[in-house]
Amino acid sequence: MFEKQQFVTLPTIISELFFSYHKLKQMNINPKTDHLTPWQRGMVSPNPAGRPQKFITSLKKQGYTQSQVNDIILVMLTLDETELSDIVNTGTATILELTIARALLNGAKKGSLYAIESLLNRAIGLPRVTQEVSIEAKHILLTMDLG
Repeated sequence: MFEKQQFVTLPTIISELFFSYHKLKQMNINPKTDHLTPWQRGMVSPNPAGRPQKFITSLKKQGYTQSQVNDIILVMLTLDETELSDIVNTGTATILELTIARALLNGAKKGSLYAIESLLNRAIGLPRVTQEVSIEAKHILLTMDLG
């Protein structure tokens, strides 16, 4: 629309907007559809395979279920450090297993319980927390003199 070094004035902006408006106005908003035939029952489907599946949906068929992920987490939490390092070094484990093993090993090296806590919360769920709440009700009397 405008060059980088060009000095832009208000009349220039107005003329560009006017040009853009008329260009849009000349576009055919309602194209002709006389040559198209709408689909009717009994006709061959224009899309026989249907809508393509989303990537995540197609991965669910070949991947883990929720319970399988939880089982893997719980089993890997019982392994010792040498078994976890064997999983990382062999290269035959899945990405899920590698990720969990690396997280547990890194947490063990740092002395952090964050990885274990996160994995337990994922597999078992957060522990129930109870809170005591007390509410004090106050009555307010509002009078207005409108006269």
